[in-house]
Amino acid sequence: MHLYFISRGMKFWVDKFITSLQGQFLNWKREDGTDAMVEIQIRPIQLWEVVFPKEHKDVVLTTILGPDGKPYHKRHKKWVAAIRKVLGVAPIPKYDSTKAHPAAMHRQNMDCTGIGIKEDEPDNNGNEGL
Repeated sequence: MHLYFISRGMKFWVDKFITSLQGQFLNWKREDGTDAMVEIQIRPIQLWEVVFPKEHKDVVLTTILGPDGKPYHKRHKKWVAAIRKVLGVAPIPKYDSTKAHPAAMHRQNMDCTGIGIKEDEPDNNGNEGL
């Protein structure tokens, strides 16, 4: 089973709760009648906003989203579209995926799904409002 929940509290206490929860094992009765111990898996679903200069769009999108920026699971497309609408952002545009940040980014055992993008409002001098 999969439980989805929202937590709220001081980060220290939330982290402490999650750390203690992820170290728990439960007895699991398999279909063949044998017993096994299984660790509770904690999988955060996090929403991030990354702010960067427009001139680095291709590098940032390739580095974070990979070559195409599409959801890992096709069934997530409708949720991505709904979140995009709530946030009021545009779909991820096509980008030059041959460009990436020169530093290696650790992305093993995780997925980064692009939701959307928006342009910065210029400041009084016409600069990007980073």
